Amino acid sequence: MTIDNSEKAILAHCLRFPENMAIVLDGFKSEDFLSPKHRALFQAIREHPLTIGRIDKLLLSNNLKKKGWNIEPSELLTLEDEYSFDGLDIEYHKREVILASQRKRLANFLSVQAKEIEEGNTDFEGVKGKLLDGINNISSDSFKSNSVKATEAFFDEIRDLHSGQSINKAIPSGWEKLDDLIKGLRPNELSILTGETGSGKTTWAANLGYRLSKCGHPVLIASFEMKPMTIIRKMIQMESGYPFHDLKKQELESSLKVISSLPLHFIDVYGQIGISELRNSIYYAKRRHGVQLVILDHLHFFLRYSGDQERQAIDQALRDIKSWAMDLDIHIILIVHPTKLTYDNKVVHLNDLKGSSGLKQIPDNVLSIWRPRGEDNSKNPQNEILLYLLKVRDDSGDEGKVILTFDKRSQSYEDSGSGGAPAAEGKQKEWQNGY
Repeated sequence: MTIDNSEKAILAHCLRFPENMAIVLDGFKSEDFLSPKHRALFQAIREHPLTIGRIDKLLLSNNLKKKGWNIEPSELLTLEDEYSFDGLDIEYHKREVILASQRKRLANFLSVQAKEIEEGNTDFEGVKGKLLDGINNISSDSFKSNSVKATEAFFDEIRDLHSGQSINKAIPSGWEKLDDLIKGLRPNELSILTGETGSGKTTWAANLGYRLSKCGHPVLIASFEMKPMTIIRKMIQMESGYPFHDLKKQELESSLKVISSLPLHFIDVYGQIGISELRNSIYYAKRRHGVQLVILDHLHFFLRYSGDQERQAIDQALRDIKSWAMDLDIHIILIVHPTKLTYDNKVVHLNDLKGSSGLKQIPDNVLSIWRPRGEDNSKNPQNEILLYLLKVRDDSGDEGKVILTFDKRSQSYEDSGSGGAPAAEGKQKEWQNGY
């Protein structure tokens, strides 16, 4: 495929899949396009406001005309249809365009220097150092690595940590006893939440997301076995404090108004999803909405493997998800089901996690939820559950367990004996200031 066609493939991909723009933008600039027309179109796409997750071709065309480019909506549609398709290797086309841009820059640079020598404006000795520096700077662009850093690059973070002003502040969960142990949810970390079937993993995670959003922290929830409507219904009960069907219409609307004001976002895909598609959605949510917490429910919905490759698939997925957390500076909660337990109503431990030793080694934190079975919830809608911290990697945290009270009517978890403190309230802790 020619460079011109590679540029068109990138533009078509942006038009068809704007939610994947984060992949295109990563290390890629408008100036990399050789065609001025393509450069202008790419810049216009970057600046274009998304409407319901799509690009308005008519609005985009009008914006381009204001900048002197007569590109009709029909031309945009033709570009999208002819050059974009599922499975397009966008990274390959980015590399081709960037390398072509570097070759063009190098040719222009050498041409200018040769002209300087030819016209007698400088001698070869005077331009030799400039030539070497220029060639090295341009040709090394394709080999740049932001991951290789000198020791001094981390000194400011070390000083901030020592002074109690670390920029890597943990977010409190709002459950005081849990925060006393784990010391909040730290950016760059992956936490696993497990427990046997029906123990309340999804509901607890939804509580966590709701509490954080009430404190102004943007949250993304991706549940592949429970539709967003079901989770939002639980949140309505959390907000109102009453069973969903007991609410009057005015009470329902009041709760909906509060929830609509929260920085809550959902990935609306039921069933299996590819890990590449999941990554694109998370990167988009971070770029577009600034999400700080991502909840993934659950691991086996986005694994792809055949035969006896489950262990390798789990390890690779965990490494990928951990890398997203570190790259985006977010905290990810991943729900994982245990392997088949030897008896019912068992506390799930690290050795019970399904499929791979990586489930113990790669995550930063492992939490296990347990609740008693067989109680008559109609007579006693409240019961205590145990949340075990089986692993806390950060030196500031500790392993242990906390007792929470679950109220079925409000679908809410509270500190045991807290009297139902509002989710948005919480004490300022020393560890929030980098301790």
